[in-house]
Amino acid sequence: MTLPDPIAQLPDALANTDPVERAKALSQALDAIPTLQRTLATARADIVNELKQGRTWDQVGELLGLHPARASQIARGVSGGTKRRPATD
Repeated sequence: MTLPDPIAQLPDALANTDPVERAKALSQALDAIPTLQRTLATARADIVNELKQGRTWDQVGELLGLHPARASQIARGVSGGTKRRPATD
């Protein structure tokens, strides 16, 4: 798994003594978070699919401490996020 450059370079960037450079590095890392989330979700799905080989979803769920249906969703790439409801006045 390859991390987005702004994330991978963050430890070195934060060691910089220039606060402007540190702030820029953090901004770039924050901008890279959607890419990081996709990368991590794909890696997790691959691992869950690997665990599924020769196992039932019940067994995979038990290994990961998840409901079997959630383990299956992860393998298919289904997001676990909650839907946001519009704000009411």
